Amino acid sequence: MKKYAVYAFFWAFLCLAGFHSLFAAAKNPAAAPPEVYFSKEISPAALKAAYARLNFKPKDKLGVKVHFGEAGNDNYIPPPLLKDLVIGLKGVFVETNTLYGGSRSDTKNHVATAKKHGWGYAPIDILDTAGETALPYKGKYFSKIYVGKGMAGYGSFLVISHFKGHGSAGFGGAIKNLAMGFASPNGKKAQHSDQFPAINKKCVKCGICIPNCPVGAIGPDYVIDRKKCIGCGKCVEICPYDAIDSAPAATKGVAFQEKLAEYARGVTAGGHFTYINLLMNISAACDCRAGAPPPFVGNVGLLASNDPVALDQASFDLVNKAAGIADAFKHETGVSGVRTLEYSEAIGLGTRKYRLVEIK
Repeated sequence: MKKYAVYAFFWAFLCLAGFHSLFAAAKNPAAAPPEVYFSKEISPAALKAAYARLNFKPKDKLGVKVHFGEAGNDNYIPPPLLKDLVIGLKGVFVETNTLYGGSRSDTKNHVATAKKHGWGYAPIDILDTAGETALPYKGKYFSKIYVGKGMAGYGSFLVISHFKGHGSAGFGGAIKNLAMGFASPNGKKAQHSDQFPAINKKCVKCGICIPNCPVGAIGPDYVIDRKKCIGCGKCVEICPYDAIDSAPAATKGVAFQEKLAEYARGVTAGGHFTYINLLMNISAACDCRAGAPPPFVGNVGLLASNDPVALDQASFDLVNKAAGIADAFKHETGVSGVRTLEYSEAIGLGTRKYRLVEIK
């Protein structure tokens, strides 16, 4: 009977933790994988319950990192969903200005967009309003990273991310929210550098990309001026014909994903962070794109963890399960985001191992 009890326990654990986390744990059985709390219900009450399970104790002022959504995009997190949690924690919404123009490229318009979208029930702080700070970092790509100067005014951060697709990264979740979300425009540019777009033979000269380039780098001859180009990738996102490549085929996506991981590692070094991902309205495009495509997967649930890599891995796995394919984001965007997870683990941002704990 003991033998069958052992088998029963094994299969119960397999279902709970998932194949990836089980096999990863087998490599290092002494290390308990971090817990990722999961609720199929997406509601203010479920959000508060998930946060409570994190046992996170904010130190000093709490910044709540969210994405307010670009004007014209309807896929961003519904602000009322966070209201009870954020007000109860006396949190301040924090963001940084964008690199590529649009409705969030300067503090005045950024705050106006946030309030228009319904985020005005808590204070809003655009962290790079007073400039940027360079933080030391030693990695493959960076010797320092640039973040909004206002970040120093907070002792703790709750990073709440809409888990969705992204044309250059494959997907965006907690890791991308850390990397791009805390970076100043110069930090964003550093992450996008060397990812210059190129127009390919699929181009039908429809004209959509020209007015949408924030720096006027695409001429009427449909040639991209690299001296003007800032590598933001907006033209790649908006082209309906897949006629613009974000990088040479041999390195497409990988360098950008590794840079995201390094920036996220630098942002969190020595800080006090915790994380929540919302798996809802999952489309192929980021919330920074106006007029994002309709979701390819609807609501899956919400997840919370103190480990951003475990959280994104669990989110990735659950979306793939809901979509019924091995890499839903590669299918939808043409880019696999797996390298972000691999490299993040390799540089010590977190672990891909996890134990999924369902909250009912």
